[in-house]
Amino acid sequence: MLIHRVAMILRIGATICFLSAVAILVKPDSVATFIGVDELTLSKEFIWLLRCLALALLVIAVLAPLIASFGGERGLRQCASAMAGISFLGIVLLVVSPTAWVVGKFSVCAGLLIFCVFYLYALRGRRRNR
Repeated sequence: MLIHRVAMILRIGATICFLSAVAILVKPDSVATFIGVDELTLSKEFIWLLRCLALALLVIAVLAPLIASFGGERGLRQCASAMAGISFLGIVLLVVSPTAWVVGKFSVCAGLLIFCVFYLYALRGRRRNR
């Protein structure tokens, strides 16, 4: 059961990462204003930094389905643990970021929290089935 839960969450997360990466690559300034970055502080360097973030999201979007398909139970457990921690750290970074609290920032925080809880729930299934 753990394998199916984690694999499904990884595939859903990969899809969201892919769509986010495409959105950042196509319209980085719109994504920046969506998460609360002031238009006056947008610079060419910041736009390129967002594009580099999109490349990191593409890496996740490519590797997560591969791990979901070919990883064993131990690998999926380790991947779920890492992704839960990364999701939580993403929330912490968004909370302390010097941007305005807008709907986009709330929605990204909520999405990361949902994935963190899903990964922890999937890992909980391992202990229950022993």
